[in-house]
Amino acid sequence: MNEIKTRQIVAKAIAAADIEPWKYYHVCWWKGKLQCLHVHHTKEHHPAFYAASGYVFTEGLTEHQWKLVTDRAIEFCRTRGVRLTVGSTRRKADSPAGPFPERLKITEFDSMRLRRLLASGRSPGSPINADLDKLQRLLESAETVAPEEVPANVVTMNSQVQLKDEEANTEMTLSLVFPADALRDTDFEKMNVSVLTPIGLSILGRRIGDTVEGRIRVHELLYQPEAAGDYHL
Repeated sequence: MNEIKTRQIVAKAIAAADIEPWKYYHVCWWKGKLQCLHVHHTKEHHPAFYAASGYVFTEGLTEHQWKLVTDRAIEFCRTRGVRLTVGSTRRKADSPAGPFPERLKITEFDSMRLRRLLASGRSPGSPINADLDKLQRLLESAETVAPEEVPANVVTMNSQVQLKDEEANTEMTLSLVFPADALRDTDFEKMNVSVLTPIGLSILGRRIGDTVEGRIRVHELLYQPEAAGDYHL
């Protein structure tokens, strides 16, 4: 089996998985099929080809990561004499089209400030360390672009976003801000949400139309600093 075919099969397995960004998954050979499953789906020892956070799988593997997983899968097939199959080829309705999902986009300016936050925010026993770890994984898996090149439909820092709960049919508007700005007194109708909250981490780098937390859709981007030419925000 060649690398292109193997990559296509792995991509289908990832697309068919019910992935949550905060959990860890691996591409593995389980019950006679190649699947992308939660790392704790079983305690039994079995072949696993690549493990990463849900963010990495949903936003797209890098070329280096693809090389690792395909090489390991091909070697597994060669040594075991097996033929790769996928557990399911059904794609979730909210998954990006195509076999290779587009990665999150973070501006260079936002990335620099967020990495500064990572460096200064950690302290032994702090309750925010876990959130900082999630932010670090997000930054490592995202594509960094110049502020002038970020698409106008991408949620960047200090963007004002309208979210829609598809199940409850309700909407909310918030501004994605740094932790210090979330603590300031503001207009009640203009909710400032820290990037270190679950919803803040979920929407950073997302596009209009993306679904997060299973049912929350990025409905509209009311303000994006870069689109408005406010590159200092």
